[in-house]
Amino acid sequence: MGETIERDGLCFCCGADNEHGLRMSISYPQPGLAEADIQIPRWFSGWKSMTHGGLLSTLLDEIMAHACIGTGRRAVTAELTVRFQKPVETGTRIRAVGKMEEARGRVLSTTGWLYDEEGSIVASGTARFIAEKIQP
Repeated sequence: MGETIERDGLCFCCGADNEHGLRMSISYPQPGLAEADIQIPRWFSGWKSMTHGGLLSTLLDEIMAHACIGTGRRAVTAELTVRFQKPVETGTRIRAVGKMEEARGRVLSTTGWLYDEEGSIVASGTARFIAEKIQP
């Protein structure tokens, strides 16, 4: 990978061209904020009927990356911390929200939350991203 971060339609989470992906539709209600609603496919189960924690981590990573994109900056994950608070049954809908909290040079700090249909937090996370160099 060079200094430029390029997008294509094959992202597992948001890529419209990935036939095996989630094809998340992400909105940007304000700069630095990203939101999406996702129905968890049943094949992402860990234990019986319970969404695998790796998928929940992936969703947090994705929505926090899009919080960065919502400020006009493309970045890659440098560090991700996830806290699981409640099991998520497969087949249900969750809401993902990501917020860019701070930018220090190329390091972007974010927070993300996953909510169940009742509005309770099921998982939350923080991440630091490294943004591509801004071209003069």
